[in-house]
This record gives sequence, C-alpha cells and structure tokens, in this order.
Amino acid sequence: MTDAIRHRGPDDAGIAPLATANGVTAGAFGHRRLAILDLSRDGHQPMFSPGNRTCLTYNGEIYNFAELRRDLESEGMRFKSVCDTEVVLLGWQRQGIAFLERLRGMFAMSLFDVEQDRGYLIRDRFGIKPLYYAERDGEVLFSSEIRSLLSSGRIPRELCHEAVQSYLATGSVAEPLTIIEGVRAVPPGCVLEVARDGDRYRVVGQSRFATAYPPASAADNDPRTLVPRLRATLRDSVQHHLVADVPVAVFLSGGIDSSAVAGLASEVSAKPIESFTVVFDELEFSEAALARDAAKRFGTEHHEIHLSGSDLLNALPDVFSAMDQPSLDGLNTFIVSRAVRSFGLKVVMSGLGGDELFGGYPSFNRARYLAPFWKLPETLRDVGAAGLNPFTDARLSRIRDMLKSETAPHAAYEASRTLFSGSQIDRLMTSKSGSSVAMPEAAEMSLRGLTEMQQVSFYELTGYMRNTLLRDSDVFSMAHALELRVPLIDQKVTEIAREAAAIEQPRPSSNKAILVDAVRDLLSPETIRGPKRGFTLPFEAWMRSELSTEVNSVLDSGRAERLGLRSSEVKLVWDAFRGRKGGVNWSRPWALYTLLRWAEQNDIAYVPESAGADNRSPLSLAG
Repeated sequence: MTDAIRHRGPDDAGIAPLATANGVTAGAFGHRRLAILDLSRDGHQPMFSPGNRTCLTYNGEIYNFAELRRDLESEGMRFKSVCDTEVVLLGWQRQGIAFLERLRGMFAMSLFDVEQDRGYLIRDRFGIKPLYYAERDGEVLFSSEIRSLLSSGRIPRELCHEAVQSYLATGSVAEPLTIIEGVRAVPPGCVLEVARDGDRYRVVGQSRFATAYPPASAADNDPRTLVPRLRATLRDSVQHHLVADVPVAVFLSGGIDSSAVAGLASEVSAKPIESFTVVFDELEFSEAALARDAAKRFGTEHHEIHLSGSDLLNALPDVFSAMDQPSLDGLNTFIVSRAVRSFGLKVVMSGLGGDELFGGYPSFNRARYLAPFWKLPETLRDVGAAGLNPFTDARLSRIRDMLKSETAPHAAYEASRTLFSGSQIDRLMTSKSGSSVAMPEAAEMSLRGLTEMQQVSFYELTGYMRNTLLRDSDVFSMAHALELRVPLIDQKVTEIAREAAAIEQPRPSSNKAILVDAVRDLLSPETIRGPKRGFTLPFEAWMRSELSTEVNSVLDSGRAERLGLRSSEVKLVWDAFRGRKGGVNWSRPWALYTLLRWAEQNDIAYVPESAGADNRSPLSLAG
C-alpha cells in the first residue's frame, strides 16, 4: 500500500507494526514522507510518543506548530525534533480532540492508542488533505489515495453505482462517496474512532471538532475595520504558509487571487519567490501578459509553461496514471505541478479559495436574482418545473431541476455546478437514478440564519471546492511529490470572509469587492477591471482538433456498457458536441471520456446492484 503512493513521499518510508499493551497484534501503520520541515531522520514516520503509548502517521502541514510547541513546552513537554509531526503527536496525547481545534493547517492522520486499543482517523476542517477508508472482513484500511487501498488486494475493483450518478451530476464524486464501492472519505473536521470487536476492528463512532465555515467572532463585527483586518489576516496566513525548510513557489495566473498570494508572499518572504504560469497559443485563454506584469511588480523569478493541445494529448497517459478518481478538472494542475517539480521545488502556493469565500462565482449573483421566486408558493414552482420538457433541451432540463431546489442559494449553486441533469443521467445509465447535485452534509452545520451570500459560499466551499478543486490539487501536485498550499483557505481568513458575506452583496461590476479592497495596492488596474477567466484550458478548441481522434476512440467504442452506461446515449452526447447542437459544450463529452478512460486504465467495472450484493461489506458508518 505504501509502494502505491511512493510518488507522494519519495524522501523516506516506514512501516510500524502495532500491538496492544497486552501484546495482541492490532495491525500496522505505513508512511511515505515528503520532507518539508525538519529534513533529518527525526521526522521519520510512523512516529511513536515517549513510552510508545501512541503511534501517528500523518500527512500535511500545521502552520502554527511553533506556537503550539511553545505552549506544550510551557506545560513541561519535551521535544526531540523540530517538525510539526511531533507537535501533533504530543499535543493529541496531552489534550485529545480539544487539541485538534487549535490546529491551523491541512492534515490527514491516523493515531493508535496502545493502552486503549483504539484507532482514530482524522481530517482537517476544509478537507484539503484526502483520507479514505474501508471496512472489510474485520479490518479497517485507510490511505491518502484510493489506489493504495486497491493495491491491498482486499477491496474489489467495483464502481459505486451512486458515485457514478454523482460524477455525472457534477464532474466529480461528492464525498463521502468515492468511485469505488465500499470506500468512503473521512468527513472533514471529523474524528472516526476505530475499536476492537472480538478479533475484528470496526468504526464505532464519529466526532466533529470543526466546520469549514466557522462563525465570526462577536468581538470582530465592526464593518469599518473589515478591510484592514482582512489585509492583516491574509498577510498573516501567507506568512504562516511560507514556513518550510525548503523554498516555496507560487502559481501566478495574474488574476486577483493568485496576485494577492504572490504579492503578499513577496512582501513577507526573506528570500526571492519563484512564480509559474501556464500559457497557451489561444490568446483568449492565456493570462501570460497579466502574469508577467504581476511578476515584474512583485520581483518574482517568473517561469512560463507553454501548453498546446498536442502537449496535453501526449501527457494523457501520465495524467490518467496520476488520477485517483475520475475528474472533469485538474489537468492544468498536473501540467504546472510537473513543471514546478522539474525546477527542484517541493512546495508551491495557490490562490484557490478566493472565489468561494469572496463571491467570485456567478452563483452568488444568481442567488440574489432567484430569491424572489422562492418567496412564491412552492406549488407555483412545481407547476413551472412540470411545464418544462426535460428532453427537448439540456438547458431546460437544468432549469427544471433548479426549480425543485429547496432554497434560492442552492438553486443558484446547482445551476452553476450541474453537468448532466437528473433526467439526462437516467437516459445515460442503465438503471434509474433521479440524481441532482447533492446537498452538502446537513450534519456539518445549520444554514439557518445565514444570508444568501453566506449560503452560496458554504455550498461552494463544501461542494465544488472540496470535491473537485481541493481533491484535484492534492492528487495532481502530489503525483510529482509537490506539496500545494492554499493560504486563502485558512480558518482565520474564512471567519472574516463569512462576516463580510453577512453585510455585503455581490456586485456585478466589482468582482470580489472586499478582497480587492484589501489587496488593491497589489493589483494592476487590468486585473481589477478584467473579466474573470480562471485557470482553465482551451478544451473547446482542442477537442475539435488535437484531442478529437482520441476522445472519439473512447466514446464511440461501446466501452460504456461495461460501466453501466448506454453506449448509444454516450455517442449522442459526443455527436451533439461535434455538431454544435443542444448547447452541449466540451465538458459533458470530456467528463464521459474521462470516466471511461480512467475505469479502463484501472481495471474498474460496474457490477449491477442485484449482482453479488451479498458479498459486499457495507460500511458501518456512512459518514
């Protein structure tokens, strides 16, 4: 299992057998290390606490570990390393779950308490770092990637029927589901407790220690100080994210978010910052000029990574080898991460999170426009939805599903994130689904009392960002042993963003107004006034040229039947794109191509729900 994720940690490896205080075998922890802090052997994992009471295997970074260490030292604890791993281990042993609430960073970890014969699976509040688990035949298996679980030989290579529906709905599988039957994601901000039941282990409980959208402090609700407080908090977060014993670079597209991160990093870093951007021949997608201008103003050592459709075609075998679950997105991260690692760098920062926190997506304005319709009786919306024929046009089908949403903010989110509507998924799949965009976990927090903008922000943070952007960022950067850090996705930044969303409304003429006001001196007028483009690839053009033959070879091959999809319907989507019909853009055929290509490469098949059901091992905790 550790060999399967060697790419995540090429610097060191370790396996530690686990046993109870009575010497009864409990299993083992394995680890692959990417050395960022304390490059010495003192950071080796799995790591045991003094007296071998607790064992830890951990992936991530705790940015406030120095402050936490000082607090623990004042309580009499002694350290033998200068890495954050030991701080996490001793802090947990001292304070338990209360210590997790103090962690500022990204992490996925497992601990085993020798005396109590208990295990714990723990994930950070935002889900920046992935953690997957499965219960089978009395064992609890876990890892940072699904491929590692599959390599154990204990998990059947079966597609999860519900996950396929989820993937078709949004272009990624919504947690806690994964694409593999019987494998689940540990919910962010949660601790899963594992205990022995006779000679077997199973997950016996779940505790939440944090949410992705924490309430703002009541002491900090003065709107007049919002902008300067945001500026100070952003600077503080970037400074914490620069903590490393190796150089830290920046992805720089020239947009608001990446310019804010790069500009602040250049202000607080004692060393020159290197920046990277992807450039295209298709000028309408290329942000080369904006990125060059930003790099010049910030004084970064700037690198441009040229990418064409042919380059991407040649890279596809490596992309699908790196892809842990099928995803519509993420190829741009794979390409730029590979380039950054080729310069010998191990850590890079991204501007991910700015749109979700500060209202940068169309969904925020849509919620405001849709709000009056949700003041009408529900029966009127039902009549409107029933009057739309979902089979005549993809856009009408999307509107029909949207009108069934419980609230205007969720309708706005659904309108932005739906790939295939429920009726379209029913046509694609050999069994009925009725799918739509899944609501984020209700248990995570109550949306009662939140403004429309706050609700949309919550959906974007816990939906699209968590299930697509963060997952792809981790998988495709770590495929090259590159750690990707996201300073905008920080607890303190999020608290202020939530406060801002309570008093601000999205302004069509001023993208992410509060964020812009906080970092205006770092932005060029062109960046402030320019249209939002995002860090995207020119797929529309490439799929009609360099990628066309490759995509056609998969979508027109009949392979879809092996995944429980109708080949005739898959071909109709591809033909509609090529014929420019029905509003079908590149995303739908590319999503289908990705699912089929990924499943074939990983030898994954769909087993009908009626087949082999008795042989499956359902999880005792759905998350």
